[in-house]
Amino acid sequence: MMYTKSLVLALLASAASAAVIPRQNNNNNNNNNNDNNNNQPNFGRCTPTIDFQLGRAGRKADEGTFLPTDPLVAQGQQDALNPNIITNRVCDQLTNVCEANDAAKQLCRQAQAQVAASGARDASVAAAFNRALGF
Repeated sequence: MMYTKSLVLALLASAASAAVIPRQNNNNNNNNNNDNNNNQPNFGRCTPTIDFQLGRAGRKADEGTFLPTDPLVAQGQQDALNPNIITNRVCDQLTNVCEANDAAKQLCRQAQAQVAASGARDASVAAAFNRALGF
């Protein structure tokens, strides 16, 4: 009889502490997701990198184009000869779909300005943009 009481008490205690765990986890997740004032870039649900490739579908073999690498960012976007079109898309999507924080958006705009200032349209542009974002 004593064993049964102990078992019941142990089960009730276990159930009570298990009921608390999800609430604690949700609070922790909410705190982590609401760090928009943090100075560290957080790109949210996306990896804001771009890619340069020669001869994509529908292009000449020696024609190089840019495209975002993240499927969420690239959704509905065609490749472009002009890297500024793609960097603009990446930075816009940080707000539109990625849930990035302000530090990430600002960093992206800085990287975008570097690309525009370079005037280049080759693989070095994609590498420089990605590097400026920390990738």
